[in-house]
Amino acid sequence: MRRRPTAALPRRARRLSVTAALLLASACRETLDPAIDVATAPPQELVVALEPARIACSVGQTTTVTATVSGGRAGAPTVSFSATDSGAVVTAATGATATVRCAAPGTTTVTATAVDGAQRGTTTLSVQVMRPQTLVLFATPKLLADFANPDADVARFLDHYAPLTSRAAETILILAVGNSQHVLTYRGPAYWRDTVEWARYTEGKPVPRFDRVMTYDHIAAIVRAFRRHAAATRVKLKVFDQVDPGNEFTYETFKYNRHPECMDFRWESYDVRRRLRADAHVYASAPNGIAEGTSCGAFLVDQADHYLRDLGFDGILYGNQFGTRGRWLPDNGPGYSLEEANGIREFLAYSRRVFGARGLMWFDSYNNVRVERETFSFPSDGYRFFDYVIASGFCVITDTERYADNLASKLALSTGGADAPRVLATLDYVDPWYTYNSMTAFPGESARLEQIAIANRMRIDGVVFFANDELGNPVPRVLIDAFASRFYDAP
Repeated sequence: MRRRPTAALPRRARRLSVTAALLLASACRETLDPAIDVATAPPQELVVALEPARIACSVGQTTTVTATVSGGRAGAPTVSFSATDSGAVVTAATGATATVRCAAPGTTTVTATAVDGAQRGTTTLSVQVMRPQTLVLFATPKLLADFANPDADVARFLDHYAPLTSRAAETILILAVGNSQHVLTYRGPAYWRDTVEWARYTEGKPVPRFDRVMTYDHIAAIVRAFRRHAAATRVKLKVFDQVDPGNEFTYETFKYNRHPECMDFRWESYDVRRRLRADAHVYASAPNGIAEGTSCGAFLVDQADHYLRDLGFDGILYGNQFGTRGRWLPDNGPGYSLEEANGIREFLAYSRRVFGARGLMWFDSYNNVRVERETFSFPSDGYRFFDYVIASGFCVITDTERYADNLASKLALSTGGADAPRVLATLDYVDPWYTYNSMTAFPGESARLEQIAIANRMRIDGVVFFANDELGNPVPRVLIDAFASRFYDAP
């Protein structure tokens, strides 16, 4: 059935209806305008922004966080801060500012809540907490122009690496004075005027520009200078020396002339299991000479203990897989034997007992744990004797694929509990003993080592790299700045 059409309104009535609608719309706009009536305005959510927008830090470090609030209508907003879990702790909060302490490794969040009358707003920032990071600067005396007056060069060296040292939980300077000659022949404090065979070689040969005399007096003064300047800049510094199984860095008369019975010349390695012949020389640990049949390994440890303690060192690096026979490659060693594994374990256990609280670091074989056992007889439980293990990845010896496999196997040691060593990743830019520089000779691999360290920064305990080239120059500052920013600040 068709509807009956509605009668049309008169034209004047239609004009009045349009005018009334316009007036009503205007009145509604005025009612909603906060300048006219704040009380009737619908509340808007506060906008909270945080600076910084995210935090990446190591355990124990603190960061100041500031909140900026916009959109409030009632007056000055109040801001509170809270952490999601125990990974981060809000230690202090004043107004819109809080101090956040990184407490445990992992990823967590901090929430900022702003309240302004009936209005409220929240935002969170991501907090990535790294393990306490150890920065290891592997350096040689070539960085010093004058052994008798080291302060200026020491200060410049530490300032150069400040982008990394300022954010590390600790810095370890490996002051590689020589090889092991200066440790094995050390005669004690009464002989500090003795000259030292120091790491002045380049490409395996002495260089005239470094034909300078160094004494034990100089070494002690250099160690004190590093401590003094680190304290002045609030850098937590430890100073280590190193020993090496061969003769790569300077000439070794003890191992190659006086007591070659301690050397396995097939592998150019100091064999810690062998026995010394008697001699009548003066040594710090044996002032009346070496007794016939003294263990080569135990003698080195005893000498190192006197040397480290007398000259003020905090620890020692066993360089180039010291304690094993062989070098670097999966087939360049004697293979596995229980007898050799037990001998290495005995040497490491003795090292740990004698050094006590002093640090012990191991420069590994560039290979994973399985290869180190099968090729070099390294005992599976031997890593527990070390405080630090370097997952070695220097470009001239290995490739980044083998290095990544090695690093992963060393990181797996962390499942061993409280005895597990701190695992250090490798960076590679320059070399103190050779004319090539990895940053130019192997640019892709050098950059890849940085990427691996950054990708694993939540799992590793720090990084190590050679800190001066064959002329004594440091790694270019632009590379240090760039890596520090990406390692600590990158999302």
